[in-house]
Amino acid sequence: MKTLKAVFIVLVAVLFFGWAAAAESQGFDWPRWGGPNANWISQETDWDPNALAGGPRVLWKADVGIGYSNVAIKDNRLYTMGLLEDNNVVFCLNAETEKTIWKYSFESMDDSQSTPTVDGGSVYTLSKEGILLCLNAQNGKLRWKKDIVGDCGAVEPFYGFAGSLVIEENLVIVTANTYGIALNKNTGEMVWRSAKPPNGFPTYEPAATTGTEYTTPVVYSRGGERYALISSYAGLHAVNVKTGYLLWRHPWELCFAGLEADPLVIGNKIYVDGDYVQKKTRASLLLQMTDGHPAALWTSPDLVTDTTNPVLVDGFLYGCHGGPAAGTSPASLRCLELGTGRLLWQDTLGEPPRKGVFSLMAADGKLIVLNDQGILLSPKPLLPVLSRSPRPTCSGGKKPCEGSIHLPFCAMA
Repeated sequence: MKTLKAVFIVLVAVLFFGWAAAAESQGFDWPRWGGPNANWISQETDWDPNALAGGPRVLWKADVGIGYSNVAIKDNRLYTMGLLEDNNVVFCLNAETEKTIWKYSFESMDDSQSTPTVDGGSVYTLSKEGILLCLNAQNGKLRWKKDIVGDCGAVEPFYGFAGSLVIEENLVIVTANTYGIALNKNTGEMVWRSAKPPNGFPTYEPAATTGTEYTTPVVYSRGGERYALISSYAGLHAVNVKTGYLLWRHPWELCFAGLEADPLVIGNKIYVDGDYVQKKTRASLLLQMTDGHPAALWTSPDLVTDTTNPVLVDGFLYGCHGGPAAGTSPASLRCLELGTGRLLWQDTLGEPPRKGVFSLMAADGKLIVLNDQGILLSPKPLLPVLSRSPRPTCSGGKKPCEGSIHLPFCAMA
């Protein structure tokens, strides 16, 4: 069971190289879980990892309640969610000053797990119990609201909904049921829905899953069409975003109850975490799509990222292997060669060895690691940083020599 944490938003400034550079730097938005390309890689460049030595400079803090939501950033506005007393609250803050621009609250007894998604002039949020909101991004007024369990026939995951929403053209894609649900983003009307998971499906922990998983949909293109990758008890599915047509399914050998790491699309390959090898050992695998259908290139037990997402930099996969949730301690930062799945190195990132997990991202070919104590690192050499524990988010500042990293800092409630 997850430990409840109080979430504060901390804005950290990281000084860039080149004080005498151009008069203005270009800022980049981070409007959704995983960033604009859903790969945890920021477009920021020329930042100085040495600025993290001795601890980064904190610009401001804001109490946004209890929960696990990350942040979305667009047009200098920061959006997140948290539980305050008996209300789930969506916050919109000024990303530079911490000033609250607006708040929208609704009655709820559950802490938030997914991250807001900003698209056009709207903010889309999903609560743990399945309340989906579309809010005006400027003033926080409600555009529409759906209970995806009661209104759309979704099966609530054992630990509640945690996958973030993905906007694709005029649709909202939700991880639900066997391979998702799609709603019209302007009206909230259901466009298509996959079947509910059946009773009695084979799983490693039958008492801890309803068949619906916790990952966020990942969208890719093939033959002029867009497909969403959605995981459930049955495996990894590729579903046509517009029609709900199931293109293919890669079945698990045995369902793992609690898959949280999102698939990672790399050209015509897909990295997936969470399968079992011979129904007994957790493993990750690399799939290659041939004629639109997947075939496994390799399977490896050496990188099981569990509650965090991996990052690909220059042909190498980096991720947090293990941790208490995976039943393996201490957790370690690991590097795998993408082409072969071969483990190149691992590091527990500190003495004594840490037991908790960490999350990572990359910017300008450098990894940025955030551990579960809120400590930021940029390990050397070149390529070590980390998901659903606190996760760093990189978004540009307006000053020519300064950028910023936005992150949720967690303290025990």
